[in-house]
Amino acid sequence: MANLFKDFYGWIDSLPFDTLIYFIWGSYLAIFLVALVATLASKKIKIASKKPFLSLTNAYAAITLAAFMLQCGFAQSVTATVTFWVVGYILYGALCALTKSYATHKAKITQAAAAETPIPVQPMRAMRTDMQAQAQIPAAKNGVRLEHAVAVTDKLLTKNLAKTDRQELEKLKNTLAVLKIKGSLNPTEADILNDNFNALLKLMAKYNV
Repeated sequence: MANLFKDFYGWIDSLPFDTLIYFIWGSYLAIFLVALVATLASKKIKIASKKPFLSLTNAYAAITLAAFMLQCGFAQSVTATVTFWVVGYILYGALCALTKSYATHKAKITQAAAAETPIPVQPMRAMRTDMQAQAQIPAAKNGVRLEHAVAVTDKLLTKNLAKTDRQELEKLKNTLAVLKIKGSLNPTEADILNDNFNALLKLMAKYNV
């Protein structure tokens, strides 16, 4: 194994320095061009993460440093490596910009398509009609429910209530009286009636009525 690495090092050392650098940087540039063309040509690659190219850039920066150390001093090698690294990050940023631009464009198309989709008006009208039909409780049934609710309200008012509970109960009683007079209820009034029944049930449970 040691001889293998020695032979490999000797082969690299025997190469002309300019040829070695051109080969390293040329292969990196070729990979970038392949990635650029693939990004422009393929939607799947365009939306894919470009982090593998960033990892490749870091690896090539390490190779560049090793290659320059064969021929140049430490300061020159570091300067060349940093220069390569900065250029590599610029190329990586260009690939990411293409990816972000495509993603933004696709999102705008999706939003525009959603905005142009017609709203099914007829089903909504049918649903509203059904709700109104269900909410129109017969006046006789409402009267029975309201009579019972008013009787319970009167009974609660005889209890030793907290000030806030008494105020709420008096307000509730007035509301029930108005609804009782009206008879048939529309959807909004039916909701108000149900809310008042729920509030009354809570007070009944609180004061054991």
